[in-house]
Amino acid sequence: MGFWSKLFLGGLGWTLGGPIGAILGVLAASFFDGKSKFSIEDGGTSGGNDDFQSRKTTQGDFLLVLMILAGSVMKADGNVLKSELEEVKAFLRANFTEEEGKEALQMLKKILSSNYDYREVCRQVKSRLNYSGKLELVHMLFKIASADGDISQPEINIIYEMCHLMGVSDADYSSIKAAYKTYTYGSSGRSGNGGSSAKRQMSLADAYKILEVSSNATDDEVKKAYRRMAMKYHPDKVNNLGEEVKRSATEKFKAVGEAYQIIKNSRGMQ
Repeated sequence: MGFWSKLFLGGLGWTLGGPIGAILGVLAASFFDGKSKFSIEDGGTSGGNDDFQSRKTTQGDFLLVLMILAGSVMKADGNVLKSELEEVKAFLRANFTEEEGKEALQMLKKILSSNYDYREVCRQVKSRLNYSGKLELVHMLFKIASADGDISQPEINIIYEMCHLMGVSDADYSSIKAAYKTYTYGSSGRSGNGGSSAKRQMSLADAYKILEVSSNATDDEVKKAYRRMAMKYHPDKVNNLGEEVKRSATEKFKAVGEAYQIIKNSRGMQ
């Protein structure tokens, strides 16, 4: 069982416990018709024991959480778009073989047809995933939601709620959201190598939001904000989550650099 074998044998960490473990157990039972040869340890428990608390985050953990939360975002406006599915498929193709990708899509379809409590998932993420991982998770949720070149208000609302539940600051939420006013994604504009698509001109107002400073900030404050944001969104911060996640993190990192350049040009900064 390609995808499932890779998921389990690769060593899931903290997602084996708590509400995420319970969801995983249901998904596995459905996929294997109740005859799974894999053991879902701690599934559905509170996760309060030392072993649960000590588990590290793996690429499998991130992928599992992303798919569960992405399913909730995709359903938020009552209309799961083909372009959104294509964005998820592109991510899976970059990480898994064709067989594994097909199995992963079956998991996503099961998630989309079920009603899981994303709030409980977000609360578990808050206590177990580091902040850089949370930021990249929000980044990728916006990427999927904007796959058709637009983000609906219900999708914006649910991503904001997820940020609040996971402990992501309003400033970081607004920064990531502003970046997605500049970029669009999806199959219609996707390049041949699976990269990002069409690009709009970043506005000066969005540039300030991306750097999390006001237009009244001094040049020195702008420079400090740029250095702080460049460090916060450096792709190396998510090395443990896999190459595709790291490549995705590079997009926000580049947006920070572009925002800084736009502000510098508007002010005539050196």
